[in-house]
Amino acid sequence: MRCLFAIVLLLFIPFTTRPQDTREDSKAIDHPTRASMLSQLRKEADEAHKSGHFDEEINYRQQFSREAWAAFALDPKSLDKYDRYNIIFLNDLPLGLLLEGTHRFSEAEAIFRHSQAELAAESIAGNDIKSENQLQLAHLLATEGNDQEAQAICSHWKNRVRHLAAGQDSAHIYGIPVAPISDTPEVEIAQWDLACGNPEEGLRLLAVQIAAHPHMLISFEVLSNYYYAQGDFQKARKVELDGISAITSH
Repeated sequence: MRCLFAIVLLLFIPFTTRPQDTREDSKAIDHPTRASMLSQLRKEADEAHKSGHFDEEINYRQQFSREAWAAFALDPKSLDKYDRYNIIFLNDLPLGLLLEGTHRFSEAEAIFRHSQAELAAESIAGNDIKSENQLQLAHLLATEGNDQEAQAICSHWKNRVRHLAAGQDSAHIYGIPVAPISDTPEVEIAQWDLACGNPEEGLRLLAVQIAAHPHMLISFEVLSNYYYAQGDFQKARKVELDGISAITSH
């Protein structure tokens, strides 16, 4: 699972909060009010993104993240594991990319590190989202000059990423119709290359994959995320729209 911004605008799962213990205390949360506020923040972030107002989008996503995690800190029952996963996948990862792209590096690093800690504790989080978050952290750390930690992260994932897509196209072995390809080892390797100091090869691999699998979303997603982190928002947005067109016209 990944965080292509334009698809998120279409598929963002509505945020819900859980009923709280009816006992009154000084930290009681008005759940309907908070849920309404979060829903509005999400809507405002989506609208800002579609209109290209990325500074506004950052502001709304930051508010959403702060409020959602504050609710969880006060009442762990307010968010289940799916809520927490979706906050990271649909809000915090896109937020980190935008912060990195606007050179707000310390804020971006805080987002990626928090997401890393949360994902490590989530049973439903797989290596796909973990690697995406950590490789983006590695890219940021290298930009900040922290090469030692960046290289450690890259070394950890170097021989693992190609296996994230393994087996997804093996159904034909058992006589089962092959599902549309959703990922390939080459795309995962390209994402590693982009994060770990070999962007030319990463871009080449993605171009090959887009040509070979023009309706496979993840190639566009990885490329778009790279451009967001680079701060080339216009190019990132174009790739997003190309990805949407590719899957909706299929």
